[in-house]
Amino acid sequence: MSTTTMKWPDAIDSYLSEQRQYGRLNSENTERAYRSTLVLHAQDATHVPSRADREDVKRTLARWEHPNTRARAHSVLTSFYDWLLVEMYRKDNPARQVRKAKQRKPSVYRLNRAEVEALIAQCEDESGRDRRVILLGLCTGARCGELAGFQGRHFAREGYVWFSPDITKGKTERWVPVLPELEPIVAEIRATVPSDHYVIASYWGGGRETEERDPTLPTNRVTIGRIVKGVAKRAGITANIYPHLLRHAYGDHIARHAGLRAAQALMGHASVQTTASVYVDRPGLDELSASVEGLRYGAQNDAEAPETASLIEEFAQLADRARAAGLDLAALTNGGA
Repeated sequence: MSTTTMKWPDAIDSYLSEQRQYGRLNSENTERAYRSTLVLHAQDATHVPSRADREDVKRTLARWEHPNTRARAHSVLTSFYDWLLVEMYRKDNPARQVRKAKQRKPSVYRLNRAEVEALIAQCEDESGRDRRVILLGLCTGARCGELAGFQGRHFAREGYVWFSPDITKGKTERWVPVLPELEPIVAEIRATVPSDHYVIASYWGGGRETEERDPTLPTNRVTIGRIVKGVAKRAGITANIYPHLLRHAYGDHIARHAGLRAAQALMGHASVQTTASVYVDRPGLDELSASVEGLRYGAQNDAEAPETASLIEEFAQLADRARAAGLDLAALTNGGA
């Protein structure tokens, strides 16, 4: 075991540096979240990293009431202390001595086909920025950061949208075929956006009338979120709609249309279990509506039951033909009984 006493700032920096080096941290946002959790833990701990105990861990985890948030923080602390263990700064892992919170299934609003069509119908802004955000989100499954990172180079290959490692979560490349609804947008991008310019460009200025577009700078996540909420409001959707729900809508439909393995590749999931649990295990709203179509309680009259009316009409026509052929329907009926 190392005899060197490592202070919290040095331990955190060394841990994050090695995680990046070995490809376990591939996103600035993920690294920021890890650092934030560890800094809070350093504030709660009453000992240096080599001597921190389970009570220090429990004190940090108590900061979060929601079990899912607590479980994520617990995973960060477990990884950190595992690293200290491997580096021989500790003989045990205090985070593994604390029971992990049982996570809840998150409740996520799901867009149905009618709402998707309403969103598309309300993308009629003059700049075309709203339409690019909504259509690219719905038809490629792009995450918010990927939408912001799209440049002309990502549309250079005809028929596909390229998700390059520098804009994706986990730095994993993927190719997504262009759906028919997206073809006009992609054609416009290929004709007007240079390879190093951003598709959803940043705007600056003192207001809507004075805003100027700077295609060399990407827009930010807040602006993309504001665009999505604005279009949803015009579409009459009262729920809280945010950019990631566009990705969910794409995943819901593509998983059922293309199959699980293709959906995993198109969504950029590292594990097929993620695709299955989010998009396949539970039926979508459109599937639920179709499953109960025509179901009702109580008796139905002929006007309410078109299939029954059709059968009655077909039987009457057969009876007319039988009589025309000279058959005695009454005798046939009694004989059949």
